[in-house]
Amino acid sequence: MLSLPILDRYISSEILRIFAVILTILVLILVGGTLVQMLRLAAGGSIPPEKIITLASLEALRLSGRLIPAAFFFATVMALGRMYQDQEMTVLQSSGVGPLRIIRIVAVAALPMVLISAWLVLWLYPVAGRVSDELKMQHKDAVLLSAIGAGRFYEARGGELVFYAETVDAASSTLENIFIQIRLENEVVLITSDKGRHFLNEETNRRQVVLENGNEYVGFPGSETFSIMHFDEYAIEINATPGGKASFDISNVDTLDLLSYDDIKAKADLQSRLVFPISVMAFALLAIPLSRGSPRSSPYTRIIFSVLVFLVFMVLTKSAEKWMVKGMTPEWIGVWWIIVAIVVATIAVYLYDRVRFIRSGRSRAAH
Repeated sequence: MLSLPILDRYISSEILRIFAVILTILVLILVGGTLVQMLRLAAGGSIPPEKIITLASLEALRLSGRLIPAAFFFATVMALGRMYQDQEMTVLQSSGVGPLRIIRIVAVAALPMVLISAWLVLWLYPVAGRVSDELKMQHKDAVLLSAIGAGRFYEARGGELVFYAETVDAASSTLENIFIQIRLENEVVLITSDKGRHFLNEETNRRQVVLENGNEYVGFPGSETFSIMHFDEYAIEINATPGGKASFDISNVDTLDLLSYDDIKAKADLQSRLVFPISVMAFALLAIPLSRGSPRSSPYTRIIFSVLVFLVFMVLTKSAEKWMVKGMTPEWIGVWWIIVAIVVATIAVYLYDRVRFIRSGRSRAAH
């Protein structure tokens, strides 16, 4: 078992204790807003009410990986800032504890957070997204099945599709005397069939109806020009999105699978995922000089400044992803320049802090 010196354990425990509290608060705040939206969707029938807790838990896991950099950054600033406030850091420095020792302690404490954030963002984030979408799709399909009843008209695709079946056998999923109307931009398609069947397409997760021995009429109301086509079998997805294409969310694709995608959106999403685990260590090192202050300085100034720094990071990360997709920044630069900017800012703050320390030492020596 790894045994750390007393000082390492003390500073690490202070940071991790505050980190746990901050992460919990951030997750609760963001999940609380999502929970309100879920309740509204559940009231409208879009998601199952009994799955709200499950969906909220999945969302909390998805958010945690991207909130760990912020929580650890704020925790490090607050923990070290409190030690400066209580002059504990002054005592440590006078006892021979230099900046490199503090950097090592913070880096060791940050390393597990890097690994946890990487696991949450790179693996759990897409998996939780797919599970969440599957639960919502299963509910929509259940609502659709209840709507497809004998002698009942069902509307889909925002009213573009109207479905009717005179007889519905729930046990065998068979339909009889079927009528379907599809309203397109310049024409209307009418489909009639004596019988058919419906099933869930596992590849698209959509309810598909296969009609047998029917006719398709294509024309426009009021026009004498129309066409008739007889078919032996006709397949249609009655709950497909407008245009007949299923929606595709790149954020739900596994990270390893993104490597095989020759698409700029996939590459941008992959880089944005990698940025968060790496930023845990970058922000941890930046927090060390930002936490420095005199015992009489207000601790809230450091906290507010840290929050502003992280908000700028989030905005720039989102913007960098969009700039990469639009071709405004080269692919090799992509989103990586965000991490480079944090490292450069950290070095600049360390150098400024070092120069200020040397000048203050010379000033005291001169007096």
